[in-house]
Amino acid sequence: MRYALLSLLIVASANADVFRILDDPRDAAQSRVDLIQQARSEIDAVYFLARNDRITLTALALLRDARRRGVDNVRLIVDANSLHIPKAVLAHLREEGVQIRVYHPLTLRHPLWVFTRMHEKLVVVDGQRYITGGRNLAEAYFGMAKMNYVDRDVYVDGPSAVEADRHFENLWSSADVVDLHAHVSESELRRASNVLDDILNNLQCGDGFVSLNTGTDWSAGQRDVAAVHLLHDPLATEDGPRVGARLTDLIASAEESIVIESPYVVPSKSLLDVLAAKAAAGVSVLIVTNSLRSADGVLAQAAYLKYRHRVARAGIDIREFKGPDSLHAKSIVIDGRIVLVGSYNVDPRSQNLNTEVMCMADDPETARDLLQSIDVHVRNAWRVDIDGRAPREVFPGERAKSFRAWFARVLLLPVIEGQL
Repeated sequence: MRYALLSLLIVASANADVFRILDDPRDAAQSRVDLIQQARSEIDAVYFLARNDRITLTALALLRDARRRGVDNVRLIVDANSLHIPKAVLAHLREEGVQIRVYHPLTLRHPLWVFTRMHEKLVVVDGQRYITGGRNLAEAYFGMAKMNYVDRDVYVDGPSAVEADRHFENLWSSADVVDLHAHVSESELRRASNVLDDILNNLQCGDGFVSLNTGTDWSAGQRDVAAVHLLHDPLATEDGPRVGARLTDLIASAEESIVIESPYVVPSKSLLDVLAAKAAAGVSVLIVTNSLRSADGVLAQAAYLKYRHRVARAGIDIREFKGPDSLHAKSIVIDGRIVLVGSYNVDPRSQNLNTEVMCMADDPETARDLLQSIDVHVRNAWRVDIDGRAPREVFPGERAKSFRAWFARVLLLPVIEGQL
């Protein structure tokens, strides 16, 4: 069953891909800088969240610089609900030839767009290399904030980049994204230009979290992986299964082990039934997620607590990350060989509403590397017992956070659980 399913999901090629896991936040930032600076003809980027901070402004300054040096196509799509880039900066970038579109802006023509978000994080360069994973464009995803997210990306170089490139082209030309028009004064445009100039000048002086013009080849010394595939949700005009359905089918094919790392765990009935059946059949099932202490919000945590006892009673090993930062990595390893890393959370929003991407590889050595990475988080986690309880250390604000979680579970979940 497993191999029949994989033959449908994985497009194997005579040439293999490099599949490099990016756990370290500095590597994740530097690899993006290097790919943008090494681009020759095209840079395509998709992000759910873009804040007005050093990470985002640095990325935008580099995109502007790429356009200035002759990269023909420099394009960016950001979810309209999570776009925090100043209007003047957006207008300046458009004048420089950087093309920007937004996904599902709130309009009277499409009021329901507010419920369906683009949760993807993807950068594709020259149709040959790409980075995808859980990190948004914000300092907290790159270790630069007071409270950070423990996250994971993958760098891929090879034939599967064609899939990533095709997906971006389809998204760019779809009716779900619209051009962004920002009208500001000439003085505001000059100030925006100076902001991006200052960002690059500081980096050129070595005063930054990344380096410019390193010439680093992120593929050098890396093994080739023969079967890599980018899974993504179909657009409104496309047919095909959603990412969540594909992941459930892959998990159902497991014969030995299932390891899931997700910041939010609010499983659907179908997924919970599959996991319980696998555990009952002797398949080792491990889930790593946030504890109340490390969770970045109480709504999703309250929903998780609703299911925790049921999951534990099914024989599933649950580990809750202690923090102090918040777990944000989204990864799955099946049977010690099938690896998935991307943007998909185990929750109703990722399953039914958001657009998501997951990069999949079938390779035992890569799986070992990822399992070692996940094990670092397991060693900093509490184990949930069979009755659905986990020991924990008292932390500042615990009582208030516990009360908010209880309040959300009792009064809000019956109404909004499907939106989490």
